[in-house]
Amino acid sequence: MPLLKDNESEQLRQLVKACLLEISKLKIELKKCQTESKEAGKLDTELVNKKNQEIDELKLALEEKDGKISELMGLLDERNNELEELEKIKRYFDALTAKPKKDLTSFQSQVYQLLSMDKCTTQELYEQIRDIGFKELSFDNFNSILRNLERKGYFKAFKENEITFWQKIEN
Repeated sequence: MPLLKDNESEQLRQLVKACLLEISKLKIELKKCQTESKEAGKLDTELVNKKNQEIDELKLALEEKDGKISELMGLLDERNNELEELEKIKRYFDALTAKPKKDLTSFQSQVYQLLSMDKCTTQELYEQIRDIGFKELSFDNFNSILRNLERKGYFKAFKENEITFWQKIEN
């Protein structure tokens, strides 16, 4: 099912609002009729039943529309998740195919561009790069790459409570 366009989504919202407004009007009208019937001493049960039936039909229609909106929102969330995943893949592809940074090997440049800007431990960065797809990269080789990137001014290492953290430097 294609993604909802903004105007279709807005039309659905307006339709739901119109239904809610119609229900409110019918409830007010029903209460008014009941009051008039009591004052006159007559209760027109047929009118009350008809209004109740209309209200029930409108509630049912509203529930159906709410169900449809929920279904469409679920599809929209699913599509948004797919788009986020595709954006991540595009970012990885761009990083892997980009021209190497000055004074870095192609592989060092790829590692630099693929890692996040967040402050992380060596193990966390290693897990990030392995999750991307570098399954054959050993921890020692990765640590060596980080040290080379630090030496060339692309990463900064610092210790906190005997744990080494790395911070990517934007170049």
